[in-house]
Amino acid sequence: MKNLATVLICIILLVVGCIPDGGGDGDALNADELVPGAGAEDYTALEYESEYKMWLQDPSPFADADKTEQGDSSMCWGAAAANIITWAGWAADEDDTFDIFKDHFEDKAGYVYDALRYYFTHYVPGVGAEMVAVREARSHKLLDFIVSAVHEGKGVAIKINYPGKKTGHFLSIYGYRYLAQEDNFILYFTDSDDGLHQMRQFEVAWNDSAEWWEIQNRYPDYYLEYAISLARD
Repeated sequence: MKNLATVLICIILLVVGCIPDGGGDGDALNADELVPGAGAEDYTALEYESEYKMWLQDPSPFADADKTEQGDSSMCWGAAAANIITWAGWAADEDDTFDIFKDHFEDKAGYVYDALRYYFTHYVPGVGAEMVAVREARSHKLLDFIVSAVHEGKGVAIKINYPGKKTGHFLSIYGYRYLAQEDNFILYFTDSDDGLHQMRQFEVAWNDSAEWWEIQNRYPDYYLEYAISLARD
């Protein structure tokens, strides 16, 4: 596996080509330079098995809030936040949690972390989002982060982006499979855009020239920009 070793999480990330508010679903004239930071945390990515599916290892069902396209068409970030909050045990239902975000935030691009911060401020007394959420910058170490967080049972969301365009989308990650021959990964995820409660998958490969993890199917040419994880209750 590529560099599965101890990695220090960046608190504040430099993000290139974000759409409005650094979030997903839409286009922007100008890119934000910074993503708001979450708490710092060290983690160790050991040599794990070649495939791990969180929803088969945990009695909790996977969370998959879907947009209705009625006042939420640009809120994939809110759906992803609701998913990882529910999966990690901080809420009972992802759809109810997503409704909280739709009631509070405008229907426009945004940050998963802002939704987490709002939820923990108003619904989890004594626990701040900065205490349980971490981020990892876009780099070859991003898959190290995802593998570690998956094995720790954390909620994991990623932002994917398209090169040269100010577009982005958030997905919820529930597992991976390592393809040893190609030295690539398959990621298992749910998508708020598909209108179905189901697990999906795509392959990601490291692009040496672009220096990012690039999606090979379903979202062809999109790349993984960053990930955020949420510790379990």
